[in-house]
Amino acid sequence: MTNKVEADTYGVMFHHFSESEENDALGSITANKLDEIIHKVGRNRIVPAKEWYERVLAGSSLPGSVCLTFDDALRSQVDIALPVLEKYQLTAFWFVYSSVFEGSTPGFEIYRHFYSSYFSSFDEFFYQFVEQIKIEGLITNLPEERERFSRSNYLTEFEFYSVNEREYRFLRDCVLGNNHFNLVMEKMLVKWGLDQKQLADGLWMSNDDLVTLARQNHVVGLHSYTHPTDLRSLTYVEQLSEYQRNATHISKVTGEMPRTVAHPVNSYSAGTLKILKAMGVEVGFRSNQTQAKFGPLEYPRIDCVSPEFQYSK
Repeated sequence: MTNKVEADTYGVMFHHFSESEENDALGSITANKLDEIIHKVGRNRIVPAKEWYERVLAGSSLPGSVCLTFDDALRSQVDIALPVLEKYQLTAFWFVYSSVFEGSTPGFEIYRHFYSSYFSSFDEFFYQFVEQIKIEGLITNLPEERERFSRSNYLTEFEFYSVNEREYRFLRDCVLGNNHFNLVMEKMLVKWGLDQKQLADGLWMSNDDLVTLARQNHVVGLHSYTHPTDLRSLTYVEQLSEYQRNATHISKVTGEMPRTVAHPVNSYSAGTLKILKAMGVEVGFRSNQTQAKFGPLEYPRIDCVSPEFQYSK
């Protein structure tokens, strides 16, 4: 099945939430802002998660329909966003990566908490990040790589990213690689007298939260096991392991085999889709709207901080 994108049919993608605008972390929103987004979209257009899933399976059209999706199993989502959904009697898709439920503390989320909480701006953090790269000598041709970024269109489809935010992700994912990136960030944490354990405290949901969501007719779906930032570069066996371990955890906790997916960092390939289909996954979401045609595992989404959702301060 291949569908043509309808400009008014999409998922809204949420990640981080803050208690107040004064405490907004980079890219997060408040409960009031979520409320405003629901009003801007229109409550009547928002389709409950299970109904969206069932309509896709039935081959029904979804013109003008919107669904709500939450990525990364963040604790702030159930503390701040879920009560707003309950007020409107809405259900959503919750895409979780499982390693955090089984003792792991993946760095990328901890590092985000670090640069959101310990710097006055992302630009200040980014300057220190580049300086640390220079100190470690991990990129011998750093000026050339930065020039390569400036000539590229890397992540320009995400209009809400500043140039420095895009370059940070370029250096992280396309130049440094996971091991060198983690080394740079760990050295920065040491400089600030911090460690991953203290930064990780209270960041993620618990298994009990997943059970509660499933019982309340929300849909808990796949988001890989460790949330690699470049999943498509992994081997077939590695990608299969990422999603099998993710599915095993979710099915064990909720009692239901997950049949939905959101591609982490929008990173997937034709091979990834084959793996997911073989696992019985039937509905999935991208992280943008740039694809002119899409299959049932590639529904478009708009980030809640995109210009489409302008709301008052």
